[in-house]
Amino acid sequence: MPYDYQLVGGTVLVLLSLVGITNAMVERRSPLFGIIAFLMGVGLLVWGWLLSGWQMNPSDLPAAVYRLIAEWK
Repeated sequence: MPYDYQLVGGTVLVLLSLVGITNAMVERRSPLFGIIAFLMGVGLLVWGWLLSGWQMNPSDLPAAVYRLIAEWK
C-alpha cells in the first residue's frame, strides 16, 4: 500500500515524541522539540490517511509493519 511508510513512521514518531515530552516535563526542561516531533508524526499520519482515501483504520498498522519488514528482505 502506498501509505505504509507514513503510517508506521508517524506512529513511531508520535510514540517517541510522547516519551520525550514526558521526560522533558519531569526534568523541567522545555518540551519544544518533543512537541515539534509530535506534530510531525501527526502530520505523517494525516498524510497517510489522505493517501488511503479516508479509509485507514487502526487495524491497518500491524499489516503495514509486516509489509515493510517483508520489503526489506
